[in-house]
Amino acid sequence: MNLKLIAGIIACMVIAVIIGAAVFTSPKLEKTEPKDPLENWNRSGPFAINAFQYKLGENIFVTVNGLAPNDVGKIIFGLPNGTTVYSTVPFDGAVKSEFNTYFTPSLSKARKICSVDDIVGEWFVVFRDTEYKPITFRIINETIPGSEASFERVC
Repeated sequence: MNLKLIAGIIACMVIAVIIGAAVFTSPKLEKTEPKDPLENWNRSGPFAINAFQYKLGENIFVTVNGLAPNDVGKIIFGLPNGTTVYSTVPFDGAVKSEFNTYFTPSLSKARKICSVDDIVGEWFVVFRDTEYKPITFRIINETIPGSEASFERVC
């Protein structure tokens, strides 16, 4: 009977040593802050576009996160000539505090955007009726493969 008692005590000690070793030698998990997924985006306040430079035919992705209820206005995308508005996107933080959109700059006879010369260069993005600073991005005179025909002169 003493032999069973001693074997039980030894078994408990072995289990305790194994558990202790596992607890005290396991790597410590440090709490890390989540990485900002928009860290390398072109940003102003809650507005961000996915790059600083694009090729002809690339999509320009826009994300808006964290609009305040009093943020109401329009995102205005302007052509490199500095005066022509390419597109506008209205926003109202009281209605929707987050949204995503995208567009692909293209030629248009009706809009008098006739050649790549009208698209290539530094674009401006203004956040009308807000205090957010404008941002810029550049479209370079390189076409993504497969979209060359879309950039032949139209007027």
